[in-house]
Amino acid sequence: MSQPPPSNRRKRKRPKPDLRRVNPYQPPRNNGAIDTEHRGSLAAEAESKVILSRRFDPILSGGLSLVVSVLVIGLGLITQAGAGQFLLAIQLYLFTDLLINGPHFMASYRVLYSRSENLRKHPVVTLFFPIASSIFLTYIVYCSYQMEAFDPLGVMPVLNLIAPIVLAWHYTGQSWGTTACFAHLSGFRISSKQRLLIRIGFFSLFVYHIAWAYNSTGFVQQVLSEDEAGDYLMQSIMSLCRLLVAVGFITGLYGFWQMSKQTGRRVPVRTWLPWAATFSWYVMLDFNPAAFFLLQFFHAFQYLMFPMRVELNEYTPETRRSRHMIAYYVTLVALGYIAFEWSSFDAIPKELIPAGTAVMMIINLHHYFIDAVIWKIRKPEVRQALFGHLTPSSSN
Repeated sequence: MSQPPPSNRRKRKRPKPDLRRVNPYQPPRNNGAIDTEHRGSLAAEAESKVILSRRFDPILSGGLSLVVSVLVIGLGLITQAGAGQFLLAIQLYLFTDLLINGPHFMASYRVLYSRSENLRKHPVVTLFFPIASSIFLTYIVYCSYQMEAFDPLGVMPVLNLIAPIVLAWHYTGQSWGTTACFAHLSGFRISSKQRLLIRIGFFSLFVYHIAWAYNSTGFVQQVLSEDEAGDYLMQSIMSLCRLLVAVGFITGLYGFWQMSKQTGRRVPVRTWLPWAATFSWYVMLDFNPAAFFLLQFFHAFQYLMFPMRVELNEYTPETRRSRHMIAYYVTLVALGYIAFEWSSFDAIPKELIPAGTAVMMIINLHHYFIDAVIWKIRKPEVRQALFGHLTPSSSN
């Protein structure tokens, strides 16, 4: 059987893919130059995408905390000396703890337990952790009523030891998530190199937070008390951490510059503001250690916009939005107050006061694990809950 003659047809060239279909924010080019008109329209479109509003997003994500940090650094508003200033700091702490900090914890419980499928998908966080916490609280109460040591097994000291690590990762991780969120809303696709450059800064703050916490509590100094070895070691570590933070700040600036260069667009303020604000928190802490309580306020203030948006998208009727959100916030305040202050009520026996301390520690630790499962942006249901109002079919 004879072979068919070879085809004389010329091979067709495969068409060059239009990368703008992959990344809609890639601006078209005219003779190698960026189309500035199209770039401006993309920027305007991106800026219209918000979590709460164009006014409140920058304030909550880092604007307010940046201003407060600069004031504390420049004016020394919170210092260790001065009874009047110290009293003012205590009052400020109680105020922010009631209206900001407590609600931010309770909001995470709302997001976690409002979806029944979370019980099936995340049983360790939704079921096993609360059960283990109940057993631990029973142990604390039993020891208190038996007039024995508050914690004979030494569980609380272990929790206090790991708390700075968890807290540092939680604070810096949330700030990175906020930065990445607004980069996404602004139409920037962060490359792996840019991600690394920016996250180096957050990692440096993570390391600094841990070192500062152990230095402030005197843990290392107590372990290495001979010839003041602990003091010298921590001074060296703190100096090294400050240098690491400076390097991290520079690499972050370079990362944002790379983002701007790649797209030919200016990186919006709301994208880099959470990053810059987080650096200001720790510079403030380095200058004024007494202002540590402000870090919790800054973190909680930044956090609240995300569960509020989920509440608006998922559970708020269109006709009663204001009334629903007021009731939502008041409920969070009330639940937070009860959860953190119940042991100080007059009707509570003094034997239960240690249990109040344990509850605060449990809520803080549980909050860390809750956030690890409810904000996984790669999950479609999380994206819908957080960004559903941006879709054309959304009524919100």
